[in-house]
Amino acid sequence: MNEQTNKPLGFGEILDQTFRIIKTQFKTLFMITFLIMVPVFALQALILSLTGRDLITSSDPGQSLIDQIVTNADSFANSTVQEDFTSSLVNLIIIFATPLIAGAIIWTVKLTRESKEALFAKDMIKRALPRYWPMFWSTLLIFLILFALLIPVFMLIGISSVMFMFIDPIFGAIMMFVISIAIFIGIGLLFTRWSLYLPAILFEKVAPGFSKSWRLSKRQTWKFFGLFIVLLIITGIITTVLQLPLIFLGNSVLAHLLMNITSLVTSIVFMVGYGVMYFDATTRQEATDLKEMISEYDVTERS
Repeated sequence: MNEQTNKPLGFGEILDQTFRIIKTQFKTLFMITFLIMVPVFALQALILSLTGRDLITSSDPGQSLIDQIVTNADSFANSTVQEDFTSSLVNLIIIFATPLIAGAIIWTVKLTRESKEALFAKDMIKRALPRYWPMFWSTLLIFLILFALLIPVFMLIGISSVMFMFIDPIFGAIMMFVISIAIFIGIGLLFTRWSLYLPAILFEKVAPGFSKSWRLSKRQTWKFFGLFIVLLIITGIITTVLQLPLIFLGNSVLAHLLMNITSLVTSIVFMVGYGVMYFDATTRQEATDLKEMISEYDVTERS
């Protein structure tokens, strides 16, 4: 794979390299996420078992297939207080685990691109650990910034929709849709310009890394924004396909565990694509810097 690491990649080439890296290093990538998250899954399974959840299935064998599906769907929709607490606890731990998982996966992408195929999950995690806290605090900061931006955005959408609805309901609905799309694109492009902060912190020892990400994503914003959307669509489809059969297990402990495992698989797709995008951006920046150095050298020689 090393032959493709010295040239900038197009939209399709980034996706192609993403899936080739996943194919080559799937075991390592999966073990990275599994080793970090297995204590969380074990804790979730224990709490769900203690709250009375069935271990394997929560459906009644005497029901018909349609009735089982409806009953199982209702069991997911109507969660208990204990289940809500467990989900909140798991989500909180995931927030702390995400920078470490991302760092280890990005290291795997880097070494795979350098044709180093004998990679081990524990080694990748150890490589990411020294930069964990800068990655964590920067991640927390960017989400706080985005949250602060979204509050006035939602207020704007609400106020605008009410005003337009008074004029004409159909026109108001159309305007609300247009405003929502415009805001989504605006926030998405802004996040795209900041999005490469994690690998920048990991490899270039900068924090929070937003300015470095801003330079790396220059002239690549729309391409990366489109790639993020495509990766989200792909992971959404994979998640749906893998988790849809789990409805037959109902709201059981096994169903939750299998859903978590499928989420690990889909997160790998997104994070590997994210890593490939970063290295493509650095390759382009190095090429730009080289051109600028050559240009400055030519000017100096002529003078």
